[in-house]
Amino acid sequence: MVGLTLSHYRILEKIGSGGMGEVYLAEDTKLSRKVALKVLPPELAGSEERRARFTREAKAIAALNHPNIVTVYSVEESDGVHFITMELVRGKTLSKLLPRSGFSLNKFFDMAIPLSDAVAAAHQEGITHRDLKPDNVLMGDDGRIKVCDFGLAKLRTESAGGGSSEFPTKAMTQEGLIVGTVAYMSPEQAEGKPIDTRSDIFSLGIMLYEMLTGQRPFEGDSPASILSSILKDTPRAVTELKPGIPREFSKLIKRCLAKDPIRRYQTAIDVRNELEELKADLSSGDAKDRAPEHRSSVNKWLAAAIVALLLIVVWLVIPRAPENAVPRVTNPIQVTSAVGVEDSPTWSSDGGRLAYESNQSGNWDIWVTQLGGGQAVNLTAEHAGDDRFPSWSPDGREIAFLSQRNGTWSLYTMPAVGGSPRIVTSLPTTRDPLGAPQWSFDGAEIAVPVDDAPYSYAKIVTVQTQTSRREPLPLSEGGDRCYHLSWSPDGRFFACIDAILSAADVTQ
Repeated sequence: MVGLTLSHYRILEKIGSGGMGEVYLAEDTKLSRKVALKVLPPELAGSEERRARFTREAKAIAALNHPNIVTVYSVEESDGVHFITMELVRGKTLSKLLPRSGFSLNKFFDMAIPLSDAVAAAHQEGITHRDLKPDNVLMGDDGRIKVCDFGLAKLRTESAGGGSSEFPTKAMTQEGLIVGTVAYMSPEQAEGKPIDTRSDIFSLGIMLYEMLTGQRPFEGDSPASILSSILKDTPRAVTELKPGIPREFSKLIKRCLAKDPIRRYQTAIDVRNELEELKADLSSGDAKDRAPEHRSSVNKWLAAAIVALLLIVVWLVIPRAPENAVPRVTNPIQVTSAVGVEDSPTWSSDGGRLAYESNQSGNWDIWVTQLGGGQAVNLTAEHAGDDRFPSWSPDGREIAFLSQRNGTWSLYTMPAVGGSPRIVTSLPTTRDPLGAPQWSFDGAEIAVPVDDAPYSYAKIVTVQTQTSRREPLPLSEGGDRCYHLSWSPDGRFFACIDAILSAADVTQ
């Protein structure tokens, strides 16, 4: 294939292989860019079933607009050759990067959270991967995790609303037929039973186990013995293999690897959220490293003394900034580059993602991008009107924003990974919003600045019950509106800009 041209794609070199074909580096001569081509081999192209499965893979990935899933550009046929054009990810598979003793905790979180986030996004579209394994996860040279190879993906036959699936396909597998990679199968998959998205959660648990310890939880000398281990064995706790890590890791992975699907996490979002919370606890010191109890008290006291000495040295040697020091911006990094206006950025709680508004599509939409580069995701592309002023919830699970999708400006929330927006409350005014909604510190309430002449106020809504109250926003003499509300962490104060336009003195 190397040297051939398919349509307007010139094949340059072979770079790998997947479950349904060979993968090549190619040049798109029309757009002058490098792409990855997945080509269905001639011996498989003659099978109607293989072609259907190949097309199904393209449709499955094309439905997933997520920064941690390889983007599909097109599915094509040229001179009898069937191929998929995809985003080119320069990097290595997780299997090649995995150290013998597993990753450090920081590196583990950097990979595990976006990995589970990608699996959650696929599940929300009704797609079960069925072949999750380190060989099907890429880490780009930019550090971005990318899930690929949906060749064995199972698509739901009905949407959540009961209508026909967006991907009506003939069943490519039958009950009793085992598909997937043996070492990463769920028990129900190993037995050829019907599966759902919880099968992927078991496979994800195997990967998390291996990423932490460098070992697989289920092993054997043959495929049959591995399958037997998956069905019968209870793997050693990760804390036994890697002493010193918090017990919460064992609990998380044990629940992923429950033999009975009903005892596992029921969604990959739950796994992602648990990982994020565990990372936050470790960062804050709430989750302590549990060293083995047999360490001697002498060693513990010695370690404590060394730490205390180091702290004293640091205190004496490292210069401290004065209390009134002002942070300075150094080495800024450009995050977006789309044509249009981008405004109202808001950080996720883990500091790894940014939500913002952009009018690059012709109207205001809510976009999310991950720090470190990659393709930004439009979360509100389905709405032709304006969606503005995103605000990330404290737990990183939801984004609040303002929209006119019900005819008047209203407050909505939606999952941060994308999904159907949910209206929280309508604003009793036709005037344009004064700024982004503000979450309370515990995420239980959201405040929205409202311009309801002749005065401004904060409408505070309890998210769970959708009950609301008003809190007046006092203006200075001659003041006009309170723009860009900000809620103090202790919940006692609001700060805003008191002005005719949205840039002037701050009032409290």
